[in-house]
Amino acid sequence: MAIEPGGCPAASGNLQPYRNLPLLVLWGDYVELSTRWAPRFKACREFVEAANRAGGKAEMVTLADLGMKGASHMLMQDRNSLDIAAWLAGWIDSHAGR
Repeated sequence: MAIEPGGCPAASGNLQPYRNLPLLVLWGDYVELSTRWAPRFKACREFVEAANRAGGKAEMVTLADLGMKGASHMLMQDRNSLDIAAWLAGWIDSHAGR
């Protein structure tokens, strides 16, 4: 699981370690608008797509897509942090041991 990661593994690298492994890359809002974060967001999307082509079970989720708008880079400090934590706990429960 990666929450607003500083980067993701290269999409062109060895993706076999991620095969059959549930992966989540989670982002807050406005990432694509930031000159600092947009390239990282794009690289992570490419990694997720490549990992899935290699047999992985990767997901890339933005909180806004879940209806949790207004999340910053520091998700655990946002006003909706308990909602985010509940969603994360549910994701873990539904993907653990698969």
